[in-house]
Amino acid sequence: MLYFDCNATVPLHPAARRAWLDVTDRVWHNPSSLYAAATAARDLLDDCRERLADLLVCDPARIIFTAGATAAVNMLARHLGRSAPAHGGAVISAIEHPCVRESFLAAMPGRTREIPVNGQGVVALDAVADLLDAAPLPPGVVSVMAASNEVGTIQPWRDVAHLCHARHVAFHTDAAQWLGKLPARGLGDCDWVSGSGHKYGGPKGVGFLVVPIDGSTFRGDRGGPQEDGRHAGTEDVAAIAAMLAALEAREQEIATGIDVRAAARDAAERRLQERLPVAIVVGQQTERLWNTSALIIPGADGRKLVSRLERAGVAASTGSACSAGSDSTSRITTAIGADALGITATDLRGMVRLSAGWDTPAAAWMKAADAIVEAVRGDGEHLPRVSLTEMR
Repeated sequence: MLYFDCNATVPLHPAARRAWLDVTDRVWHNPSSLYAAATAARDLLDDCRERLADLLVCDPARIIFTAGATAAVNMLARHLGRSAPAHGGAVISAIEHPCVRESFLAAMPGRTREIPVNGQGVVALDAVADLLDAAPLPPGVVSVMAASNEVGTIQPWRDVAHLCHARHVAFHTDAAQWLGKLPARGLGDCDWVSGSGHKYGGPKGVGFLVVPIDGSTFRGDRGGPQEDGRHAGTEDVAAIAAMLAALEAREQEIATGIDVRAAARDAAERRLQERLPVAIVVGQQTERLWNTSALIIPGADGRKLVSRLERAGVAASTGSACSAGSDSTSRITTAIGADALGITATDLRGMVRLSAGWDTPAAAWMKAADAIVEAVRGDGEHLPRVSLTEMR
């Protein structure tokens, strides 16, 4: 099976496995206890915090370890919902992951507004500035993901952070898809950052939240005094160490270059569009994550195509694994709009996402592209041709 669902999750990195086994065997004690072995666990936890801070370029005291990015964002939204003034709502991009959108809608009902995106699926900076300048009172937070999980478009999070800081507005970025694919350096400039280990080779169920330097009033789950009293619950030191080992390994891989991997993706997209001219590559005209290709086949049903691809030995998706619903319409293509893509609203259902890993060879990209063509064309009785709209 060719695995092309790496934006959903990836296998455990060998470095993460080694770190997890080492800590599980050697430093398995509760880091909040007072005896020497527990102190060793606490020292390792502090070391992990400092290593992550070095990668993000921020103060280690700003980092809180969590059960994942979803847990981190939920805590952030609840905190801001409690602490922000009545007028201090949230401004989020129209393409945010469900963990961001649903968390803020629940914590700040009636006080959450959305930033539109352009025809390439990128947040419009002028729209951010207009929203901030037109509001009678500033929002409590602006949240824009670093990179789209569904189509891979790189978002201008640095520029949005600058706009926010110039107006004394806090900024959060969901870095779950950025980390492990692009350099982590500079993310610490954001007020709030959420991340998840399993997206780049760490274990599932572990992540982090970066809080502002003056975030001493932040409170996550209530209970014991862990994480300097900001988030209760015994830290999973082995998982945290594994998460850091995986991220450090990915940073080394990033330093070796990603151009060749992006070139393999681009070549496969060209081959696909040559054989299937109706296919649309979402965000093709802007900067994307090197591993992601989101394709719309007008007239097709993305769910059926994914099923056919699996039978052909390719594991793909219709978009975010956390937003699968009654149809295969992705949130980002809905935000872009059918008109901007030159298709009908029904055609939006025909999306297939390929998201590769560091070890995905160029030949696998080509095989996946050919498999999509064959899945659309069918082979007669067993796989009838997918009904397509008129070629554009």
